[in-house]
Amino acid sequence: MKKNWLILLIITVLMISMSSLAFGQEKPGEGMYFRLVTHGGDDPFWAVVQQGMLEAAKELGCQVDIDLAGSDLALQQKRLAEAVAQKPNGIALVVNDDTAWDKPVEEALAAGIPVIGINNDDSQGPAGNKRLCYIGQSEERAGYMIGLRLFQEAKEKGIDLTKAHVAMPVEVPGANYGVVRSNGIKRAGEEFGITSFEIIDGGGLEMTTMEQRETSYLLAHPETTFMIGLGGIATDRLTDSLKAAGKEPGEVIAGGFDTTAATLNGLREGYVTATIDQQQFLQGYYAVYVLYLYNKYGFTPNIDTGGYLVDSIEKIDLIEKLSPLHVR
Repeated sequence: MKKNWLILLIITVLMISMSSLAFGQEKPGEGMYFRLVTHGGDDPFWAVVQQGMLEAAKELGCQVDIDLAGSDLALQQKRLAEAVAQKPNGIALVVNDDTAWDKPVEEALAAGIPVIGINNDDSQGPAGNKRLCYIGQSEERAGYMIGLRLFQEAKEKGIDLTKAHVAMPVEVPGANYGVVRSNGIKRAGEEFGITSFEIIDGGGLEMTTMEQRETSYLLAHPETTFMIGLGGIATDRLTDSLKAAGKEPGEVIAGGFDTTAATLNGLREGYVTATIDQQQFLQGYYAVYVLYLYNKYGFTPNIDTGGYLVDSIEKIDLIEKLSPLHVR
């Protein structure tokens, strides 16, 4: 009995000591505050970005907030001004316009507030905007990747690609992500002799409008060989649009970006050939860590989170498993 009490006492002391160490140990980012200023909305894509951000903040012990402007550029600019006024330890900004963010970023840096880019970058990179670094998908490379995958599929089917037509619906015509991704797709097309490309105005972030416009385009342009969504919503609506236009799986070779539930379902059904996962969890996660590391060591790494091609059942299964956790 005495031996059992002695063992219990030792275990209790050890547990108390470990608890004291755990509660007494300061996390490396305690006292730091960061802010993410984005054009994003209250949707599944940005829920994953937020999850990455929150996990990093928990690990570091820092405080972090995110602004979701819903593609309203004026509101996003207002949120950046508010963030700068708070004098945080750093800001992660979606640089989704080639001119709107030049002066605000310079002013924030001049005020001693580090600003990094996430998710979207200036089309000229550091030559176009003075943000310290960029964390996100290399848009042109990703466009090139999805283009190669779809055009190769068509070539193997024996389609005459010199007569092919590529339609590219986008949520916000002229936005950096769409322009740069389409440039990558066109570069891939050149290697296959494709010369006919058209960007379709999808009408914003509303899914019903996007589906209606994609369907109308397909009905009005039966010559369409490829339908490549330049954004997550445009790609999400491809399967339903193709069905509404009376197309069979593979009749129009389709693909695009991001891994929404509808896009994954389209992959399973054969309406979508492939999509690019930009792994946006990493954009939120690394944004917090890079800002912390900049404050501590001055590091400014550029991190390409994208370029993950999803075109197999194994990859679909993995993403669907992690999706409810807001990791993919």
